[in-house]
Amino acid sequence: MKINAAVLGASGYIGGEVVRLLLQHPHVKIACITAHEHADKRLDEVQPNLRGLSDLRFEKFDGQKADVTFLSLPHGEAMSVVPKLAGKIIDLSGDFRLADRAAFEKYYKMPHTAWDLRKDFVTGIPEIHRRRIREAARVAVGGCFATASILSNWPLVSQDLVAGPIIIDGKTGSSGSGAKPSEKTHHPFRALSFFGYEPFHHRHTPEIRQALGGHEVLFQPHSAPFVRGVFTTSYVPLKRAMTDDEVLAAFRKAYDGERFVRLGKGTTNVAHVANSNFIDIGVAAHASTAIVFGAIDNLIKGGAGQAVQCFNVMFGFEEDCGLRLVPGNP
Repeated sequence: MKINAAVLGASGYIGGEVVRLLLQHPHVKIACITAHEHADKRLDEVQPNLRGLSDLRFEKFDGQKADVTFLSLPHGEAMSVVPKLAGKIIDLSGDFRLADRAAFEKYYKMPHTAWDLRKDFVTGIPEIHRRRIREAARVAVGGCFATASILSNWPLVSQDLVAGPIIIDGKTGSSGSGAKPSEKTHHPFRALSFFGYEPFHHRHTPEIRQALGGHEVLFQPHSAPFVRGVFTTSYVPLKRAMTDDEVLAAFRKAYDGERFVRLGKGTTNVAHVANSNFIDIGVAAHASTAIVFGAIDNLIKGGAGQAVQCFNVMFGFEEDCGLRLVPGNP
C-alpha cells in the first residue's frame, strides 16, 4: 500500500524537488500536483528534468485524494490553505514555523490569519525534533538558512558550552530566491556579485533563536555567486577553552547515528553536499572560541529533502527512503 501525496506549488524549485524525490520513493503515489499558473499542463512542460518519469498534470487540488499534502507555497499562502485541508500536512513555507505571533508579523511583514492552527505544527528538523515529528499530523519544515545555522549550533548550546551571543555569517546561492527573478536575483546581476542583505531583520533570525532555546544570535545573510547551497560560519564564544577534538566530541555526542549529518574538522564545502540531503559540519577551536562551518543544499536538506525526511518519520518509514542521494564530485 502506498501513501497518496499531493504537492501544492509544484512548479517552483523546491516544489519541483519534492515531486522529483517522491517519484523515486517506494512508498508514495503522487495523487495530485498544483500550480496557479500552469493548470492542465503536463509536469514535464514545467519541470523538463522530469520528462519521461511521470504522466502527471497540474490540476485543481482535490483534498480527498491525499493522505498527506506538501505545501510549497509563497509565504502567506499556506495559512489560507491549511484550514481547508484534511490528512497530514508538511508545510515548507514560513507560515507556521514561529511560535511568537508578534515575531512572525514583524519579520514576515504580514498578519497571520490562521494563528489558532499554529499550535498544531511541529518544527520539521528531524535531528532535533524526531520524537515530536513522529507523533505529529502537521509539520513546519525548517528554513534553509535556519536549518544550517541550527544544526551547526544546537550541540554546543544544548550542552551548555556557550558563553554569549553567537554570530552567524550565512551565504546562499541564487536558487534560494525562487524560480521568478527579481532585480537582485536576476542572473546577469547576481552571477559575479557578492553582497549582504537584510541586516538584523532576516526572517530566519527568530527561527534560529527559537530552536536554540532563545539563545541570542546575530545572523547576517549574503548572496553568493553559486546556484545551489547554503554555507554558514558560526562564531561561538565558549565557557572554557576547548580543543578541536573536544568541540568535535560534543557534536558526535549530539548527532550519534544521524544518517544525514557528516562531521569533521575544518571547513566544509557546498559543492560536496549538492543534490543531497546531507549537512556537512566542520569545527575548529582556539582558546575559548569555536568556529563551526555548515554546508547544505538549500533545495534538498534546506527544503524538499528535509520535508521528505519528515514524511518518513511521520509515517514510520526508514528515514532515508527516497533520499539515498550521493553528492557528485565537482
